[in-house]
Formats: sequence, structure tokens, C-alpha cells
Amino acid sequence: MERVSVEGNFYDVLGVNPHASVDDIRETYRRLMQHSRNHPDLGGDATTAALINKAYAVLKDPQQRRDYDLRLDILQRVSMGFADEPERKTLDPSAECLFCERPFDTVVTDTSDVGCDQCGSPVGTVQDMSIGATDQRAVQRLDKQLKLTFFTHWQQARGYAARTEDLSPHGLRMVTRSHVRVGQRIRLVSNVLDAVGDVTHCVPRHLRWRTENVAGVAFLTLRFARSVGGFVSRRV
Repeated sequence: MERVSVEGNFYDVLGVNPHASVDDIRETYRRLMQHSRNHPDLGGDATTAALINKAYAVLKDPQQRRDYDLRLDILQRVSMGFADEPERKTLDPSAECLFCERPFDTVVTDTSDVGCDQCGSPVGTVQDMSIGATDQRAVQRLDKQLKLTFFTHWQQARGYAARTEDLSPHGLRMVTRSHVRVGQRIRLVSNVLDAVGDVTHCVPRHLRWRTENVAGVAFLTLRFARSVGGFVSRRV
């Protein structure tokens, strides 16, 4: 019987590389449970089989795997004595993007509809935006269950799914199964808005069969938009 590590992380449990493909993970799981006879019906230990099943359930699912990788990164930082986020340098929104930190070629002044040339993030600061009464009423009428995607860093391949519970021209409260940290800077994208903001709070909400995270985000830069055919209009 092939020995399974009961310590360490789920990658150690299955004996795969953290960059292993889903097909490799699936094949390793089958080998451990069948060929290596870890399945209880084949004489394996029930506790070991349960651990293998748990590791496989997480690593085969893209969303659960991303969340698990993020938790591993946090634990590694804690073990190395870097539990806190590195101090974020002060950025000038008229001179550089608040998300990818790319310096602008020229000083940005009228920024309400402008996006960063590198990452596309809005560069219009919230305090400078002129949001008329029509825009404000439209924001108040938005469905609280607005779906959005958020990104925690530039060049992130895929964003994390979330939904809003409350939305104003200055921030929002969202619910997500992914993990965010207080003080973390994120970009939020939907068919209604594109924004960069800082996480102000994050608390877990325990439901019967899952745990969600409820996070508040204060907008730093913002662009309201809605899809109109193949074009985008700033007016919601």
C-alpha cells in the first residue's frame, strides 16, 4: 500500500506538484484509492481514505483550489513571519494607476471615462466624479444581487466571483466564497461598474452547508457603465 502523508497540505496528501493539472490529480487519486488499495473496500484505512477524498474534492474544483491556494499562501507568510500585508506605497491617482501601479505618460486631469492603458482599470477618482441625480437614482435602483468579478492583483488569469448586497457611488458590500483581507486593494468588474477599491472589513457568514465572506469595499476610482449592444455607456 502506498503511504499517504497525513501532515502538510492537500498536495502532500495526494503527492502531486502544486502546479499539477486536473488530469494528473484525477489519475493520482485513482491510483491511491484503487491500485494502492487505500479504499476501505480494498482493505484501506477509513481515515486515510477520507483525507484523500477531501484533498481530491478541493483540488479538482477550480474555485475551491484557488481559495485553498490563497489560504496556503497566507499560512506560509505567517510561518515566515510575514503575516501582515507589506506596506502599500502611496500612489497619486493623477500620475499612476492605483491597481497595476503603472505610471501614466501624462498627468490625468479629466478622468471620468478614462482607463489605464495597461490594465484597463478606471482612473477617475471617486471624490472628483460628478455623479448627477439621474446617476444616483439609477444606482439606488440596482439589484442588490448584482453579479461581479474581482481581481486581487494585476495579470491575474481569472477573477473571483461575488455578488453585491449593497451598492452606493462610494462603495459596496459584497458576498463571496473567496477570501479577501482587510486593506487589500482589488478591482471589481461587472456590466454596471468598473472600480478599484480597498477592502474595509471582511467577516465570515456561516450557512447550513457552506461559509461565505461578507466584505465591504471603499471605492478609490470608479466608472459606471452598462453594455449597449457592442458599446459601453457611462450612464447607468
